[in-house]
Amino acid sequence: MSDPAPYSGRGSEAGRGSAMKSPRALRVLALVFTAAAVGSVVLVAVDLVVGRPAAGDLFIAFLNSLAAVALWRLHSAGRRA
Repeated sequence: MSDPAPYSGRGSEAGRGSAMKSPRALRVLALVFTAAAVGSVVLVAVDLVVGRPAAGDLFIAFLNSLAAVALWRLHSAGRRA
């Protein structure tokens, strides 16, 4: 049995997982999901005015809001640390 080959990348390169820990990436994702949540709530309102069932759009609005809240919390926790 031989040892695995050492990592061949340069030492100055960032790892793949480090982008999600970036405050900028978290802020951009939080803004994207916040905009998606607001858009979904607008769709729910349009559905209610038009008379369509809003269950699907309401579910998507909930999921987008949940993701936005989680990303904003991660972003604010990263700024404190």
